[in-house]
Amino acid sequence: MDHVVFGTAGHIDHGKTTLVKALTGTDCDRLPEERERGITIELGFAQMSTDGVQLHFVDVPGHERLVHTMIAGASGIDLALLVVAADEGIMPQTREHLDVIRLMGVPGGAVALTKIDTVDDELAELAAEEVREMLAGTAFDGAPVVPVSAATGQGLDELRAALVAQARAARPRQIEDRPFREAVDRVFSLTGAGTIVTGTSLWGRLEVGADVLVMPRGLRARVRRLHVHGDERARVEAGERVAVNLVGIAREELRRGDQLLAVGDWRPTRLVTLRLELLATAPHPLGEGEELELHAFADRLPARVDRLSRPTVAPGESAVAQLRLREPMLLFPGDRVVLRRPAPVNTFAGGVVLDSRIGRWRRRDSAELERLPSPTRPAWPDLLGWWIERAGLEGATAHRLAARLGVLDGAVEGAIGRLLEAGTVMVLPTNPATLVSAARVDRLTEAARAELERRFADLEVSVGVPTRDFSAALLPKRAGDLTTVYLEELRQRGVLELNQGRVVPPGSDRHMSAVGEELARRVEVLYREAGFDAPSPADAAAQLEARPAMVEGICTFLVQRGRLVRLDGKFLVHRAALDEVAAGVRAWGCESFDVGEFKQRFGLTRKLAIPLLEWLDSERVTVRAESRRKILKRS
Repeated sequence: MDHVVFGTAGHIDHGKTTLVKALTGTDCDRLPEERERGITIELGFAQMSTDGVQLHFVDVPGHERLVHTMIAGASGIDLALLVVAADEGIMPQTREHLDVIRLMGVPGGAVALTKIDTVDDELAELAAEEVREMLAGTAFDGAPVVPVSAATGQGLDELRAALVAQARAARPRQIEDRPFREAVDRVFSLTGAGTIVTGTSLWGRLEVGADVLVMPRGLRARVRRLHVHGDERARVEAGERVAVNLVGIAREELRRGDQLLAVGDWRPTRLVTLRLELLATAPHPLGEGEELELHAFADRLPARVDRLSRPTVAPGESAVAQLRLREPMLLFPGDRVVLRRPAPVNTFAGGVVLDSRIGRWRRRDSAELERLPSPTRPAWPDLLGWWIERAGLEGATAHRLAARLGVLDGAVEGAIGRLLEAGTVMVLPTNPATLVSAARVDRLTEAARAELERRFADLEVSVGVPTRDFSAALLPKRAGDLTTVYLEELRQRGVLELNQGRVVPPGSDRHMSAVGEELARRVEVLYREAGFDAPSPADAAAQLEARPAMVEGICTFLVQRGRLVRLDGKFLVHRAALDEVAAGVRAWGCESFDVGEFKQRFGLTRKLAIPLLEWLDSERVTVRAESRRKILKRS
């Protein structure tokens, strides 16, 4: 690993800033007030390179009133440098800072036992033993405890060696499959440069000239220049302390707590679902409706406990919760947060984000929150499968799933492939492809069969159900754009047939009963024999001694199947009779004719002749030329 970010932690006046200066040569107290009072108020930054490893340091304040600033600094670190003064030992902020870095998921680091020159060997060993006892059972259990003195230089080389060893063993940052992401902890402007933000780059890479989004407000800017501790770079990557010079955005539009991301479909949220853990030292249990303060990266927002997977969470216990934020915040699965109570102020819990787009859980189903899949990479197939299932028939695209997870599109291909191999997810042929739960489509198939049976159970004959009506009965509104795709899927499964914008059961005449089929045959014979003296459906029903509504339905069905033709919207004529007239016109032996000649040749009344001529025009047998019809040649 080329570069690692260490964050200092420890009680006020235990020598964090002095130690960083001794290690790096950089005084992190840059504000006049800090230098005058001798305490750190704002975050400070330094770096050193040794043995091929670049170590970045985020120096945080130790005062109890500035824990929120300490959390902002700890949010982007890889490892911690816990500082404990040998002359005072463990103090309140030592423990609180240790709680914070544990809740932030920091996997460990090293301990500097400072001011070793002010105590004798026995007191130094007692202080070291006290630290080891405090760290037992934590991520720092077994971490090197190095006695140092910034004043005399004692132990500095040993501490540097310990930090390098820790850095080499640290887990790598997420670069290849993540967009660039930086937590902004400082905003300022310089004459001639413009707006500058600094922070720890959490994910990915960023190059000069790239466009970025400032979240959660979605403001867009362009990268003019990049610096890492004063060195100008053309490209930076995750794990570095980066200053980004932005154009297209004013200093006043930015604030600490913003996040800088590569352009993408990122969505902030005001309802975050997380697995939280109450510290064993939390003063009392946590219940629904409680007000708290959520710290994420360099941001903090008031929040309220909206849902819990259990009635209350006791100190030392964990549970899944949904928190309602006062303002939007950008959070992705796997992000770490710290929870503090506003009064009295204390750090009492932390959590890992499970989801930032899931809706508010119903109280009676709150226990189901415990079953939410983990956001860890090995569990991505389960997580994406769960998201796809909850998306219902609307489904999801790989792009939407990747954006929800906070990764580049290609990063989810493996997880999706495993879901497809398992048969739990299927692909709909849309552009881009839509992923939908196979079980959901199976349930849709059964529902479609039941709907067809319901629609046609009591009908002797039907022309079918309009596709819009049929799909509206089966598909939610959000899946309306997929109507055609789902109907085709159901057709391929043999559930239904599609005929001229209508849904019918499979089989050419399956939407007729046996009685209906026999009556349809008799109706068609009647109209075929009647020619152009065909009766109305009501008269046909009287002649056949059948119910008028049933005959009307059969006539409509025969029109849709092209066996009968409705002329001028009212005259029903068998298609065979019309085809005979069309053949007679083509064999007439003249180039054109008028209405009178047409009536006389085919023995028609004017009332029927005009609609029949219009039908011949529509069939491209004739074309009207003023008061005559010209006979067209077959193409």
